Amino acid sequence: MKVVILLAVVAAATAAKLGRLEEEIIEPPKPYNFGFEVRDDETTNYQNRAEVSDDEGRVKGSYSYVLPDGFVYTVTYEDKKDGEGLKAVVRKEPSGIQVIIPEPKLRKPVTLV
Repeated sequence: MKVVILLAVVAAATAAKLGRLEEEIIEPPKPYNFGFEVRDDETTNYQNRAEVSDDEGRVKGSYSYVLPDGFVYTVTYEDKKDGEGLKAVVRKEPSGIQVIIPEPKLRKPVTLV
C-alpha cells in the first residue's frame, strides 16, 4: 500500500513538472544577429559566418571558408518558417590563395622506465 501511494505521489510530481516545462518552452522567438571573421595570412585560415533571426523565428545566414584545394566555399541558408524547412545553397569559387598546409611536428618518443 505504501508503495502505491509513493508511486502516485511521484507520478503527480512528475506530471506537475512536465506541465511547467511545456509552459516554459512555449516562448516567442527572440531576434538575434551575430557574425565573426578569421583572416590569418600566416596560416591561410580564412573563414566567416553571419546569421540573423527575427521575432517570427525566421533565420537567414551564410558561412564561408577556404579549403586546401584553394577554393572558397560559401553556404547560404534560410528558414522562412513556412513549413518547407531549411534551404541551403553552396557555391565554390577560386580564391586565388596559395594555401599553406602545415607540416606535422614530430615529438621524441617517451621512454617508460
